[in-house]
Amino acid sequence: MNTPPSTPTPLRDLVADQLNRHWLAWAEHHPHLARAIDRTRLIHSAVENLRDDPEFRAAMSRADLDEHRLAEAARVLALAERWVGRVLPGLPR
Repeated sequence: MNTPPSTPTPLRDLVADQLNRHWLAWAEHHPHLARAIDRTRLIHSAVENLRDDPEFRAAMSRADLDEHRLAEAARVLALAERWVGRVLPGLPR
């Protein structure tokens, strides 16, 4: 496995956010695995696999996205999520 990158990328940030949203619930069901897994390497592996996925590449192409546009899209999604949290207080994260 390649060494995880030292600087975040928009795709890495999106994957990390998604993984972190579900980690605690997953870890409750798989506590031994959760303690053994290096999340940084898991995120790196997921990003590499996603970048190699033909469906992902096709979606990025159809959306005419590159890393810069993906970063902008991530900011929009974060704003939308924040506002959903405001209108639905107590929403699990």
